[in-house]
Parts: sequence; C-alpha cells; structure tokens
Amino acid sequence: MYENLMSFEQIQKGLKDKRLYAVKDATGISYPTLKKLAEGVKANYTVATLCAVSKYINESQIDNTEH
Repeated sequence: MYENLMSFEQIQKGLKDKRLYAVKDATGISYPTLKKLAEGVKANYTVATLCAVSKYINESQIDNTEH
C-alpha cells in the first residue's frame, strides 16, 4: 500500500513546479494543505494525503516521460 509513498522532501520537490489547483482537483486534497506541503511546512499530514500526492506526482512524472 505504501510502496510508492514519497518522503516529505520528495513531495515538496515534486510539487515545486505543479499548479496546486490542478493537484487539488485531481486529488481532492484542499489547496491550503497542498500549499503547506509545497512550502515544506511540517504538520501531521494523514497517510492518505501523502499517498494521494505521491501518486499524483509519480503519475505526472510518468506522463511527462511519455511525451
């Protein structure tokens, strides 16, 4: 279940070039939570949140390599 879970630093780096509203629409995670993650704010994020963002980042990297 957690095999594709990225570290906090990897998530922060992965969100750096993303439009957070697009991530919000794709994952269902609130914009304020995504903004905190992108800015590196340490908080008690749920595993579900971290998994969803990790999955989004991983899938967007795959999509970018296919084009």
